[in-house]
Amino acid sequence: HPDFADMIVLKTLKEISIPVYFHHPNVTTSFKAGRPLPPGHVSVTDMLDDFLPPNHPLNLNEMLQNPTEYVLPLGHPDFAEMMTIETLNLPSISVYFNHPNATESFVAGHAL
Repeated sequence: HPDFADMIVLKTLKEISIPVYFHHPNVTTSFKAGRPLPPGHVSVTDMLDDFLPPNHPLNLNEMLQNPTEYVLPLGHPDFAEMMTIETLNLPSISVYFNHPNATESFVAGHAL
C-alpha cells in the first residue's frame, strides 16, 4: 500500500495577521473551553472572509458564539497563531479617589 504521506498535499496557509491588544484572551483556549465570543465583539467573519478556504463554514461568528456546538477538525490551524499582539496605548484619565475599579466593573458586567 502506498504511504499516506505521499498522497497528502500540504497547502501553505495564506498569511493572516490580526492585530489584537495584549489583554485579548487566547482564542483557541477559549474555544476549546466552550467560552463564547462576547456580545458586541467585532465580526470575525468579516475580518477573515478573504482568507478562508472555499469549503470553510461561512459564519465564523456563529461558530465562535456557540463553541460547544462545533468541533475543530483535526489539523485546524491554531487561532492564536493568526494573531499578532500589539501594545495598547491608553490615555491617562484622572478620576476621583472613590471611583470604582473600571476593570473589575467591566468583568462583572456592570454598565457605565
